[in-house]
Order: sequence, then structure tokens, then C-alpha cells
Amino acid sequence: MFGIAKRTVLAAVFASSVALSAHALEPQHFDNLPAMVEDFGDFSDENGTFKVLKTQPLHVQFSPQVVPGDLPENVRYEVQRAALYGVYRTFVHTSAESVQVTALPIELDIKNGVSKKLKGPSVDVTVTRAQALAAVQKLIQVNNLAELVKPEQMGNMQLDNWTKNFEALYYKQQGIDRLLAELKAKQG
Repeated sequence: MFGIAKRTVLAAVFASSVALSAHALEPQHFDNLPAMVEDFGDFSDENGTFKVLKTQPLHVQFSPQVVPGDLPENVRYEVQRAALYGVYRTFVHTSAESVQVTALPIELDIKNGVSKKLKGPSVDVTVTRAQALAAVQKLIQVNNLAELVKPEQMGNMQLDNWTKNFEALYYKQQGIDRLLAELKAKQG
């Protein structure tokens, strides 16, 4: 058994190394969006929730899964978040200079094991890296898009979770509406 002094020293060393590595980490970078999507696992080409529609200029589709009978406002919320995910994950984690993101829901009938694309609601956003940065800067204080995530080392994995400030835009309907309005205004 470790003595109290050894446990205190080990805890302090561990805490300082975790804090140090968290500050030294940069967001993960991927050669392309499909590689990022596969690594993160939030969406997938295999289950139809992610699709590259065109590589030049980059046009991708994100389709959140919803269930039959889901409330329209919940479906709308998931679709809007998927659009924001597509825009901001693209720019934080790849070198893409522009992206068109189309988001529309997939209805997943778990009981029968079938899914189908729904016609709406949908969101379509086309923005450049600079436009996406300018839109988010109108709402929160950031100098660059990398500041939207907080990289953390968890064993052999790195997690790039959204920062608290960006979470307020990404998870709350009022923030989602404001950020999408800013993005739409920037796309002209």
C-alpha cells in the first residue's frame, strides 16, 4: 500500500501531467472528412447517416437518426445540430476551405429494423472557413476554429469535445438558431 505522502505526490504528478498535456494538445487533424467521420463514429457511411455527395467543391450529407412519431421540434433540433456538426467539425479537423452541408433526418424503425430518409426538415449551408469563423465570432469569443474544442487525452485516445462556450450554441435551441442565422447571413 502507498503511504499518504506517496499518494499525494503521485496524484499531483498525474494531475500536472494531465493538465500539461491537455494544454499542449491540438485538435486532431484528418486528411479528409470521411476519415474524421469514421474515426469519430458519430455518423457513418455504412448506416446512411453520412455521405459525400461531391468532393470538389466538398458537399456532404449528415442524417441524424430519429424514431417514428418523434416530435417535429426534436427532429428539427437534431437536423440543425447535424448541420452545425458538419460545418464546424469539417473546419476544426480538416484543411477544407469550404463545405456545403446538407442535413436531413433518417427515420429508424427499431421494431422492424428498417430506416428511411425523410424529406424534411432539412438544412443546407454552404460556407467557407472564414465565413464559419466570422459567424461563430459574432456569438462567442474565439480567435480561431480550433478554440471550439478542448482536446483531452484519455489513455491512448484523444477526445476533442466542444468547449463550454460552443456547447451553449450547439446544444441549446436558441444558440442553434442564432448560429445558423449567422451562417446563412455569411453565405450571401
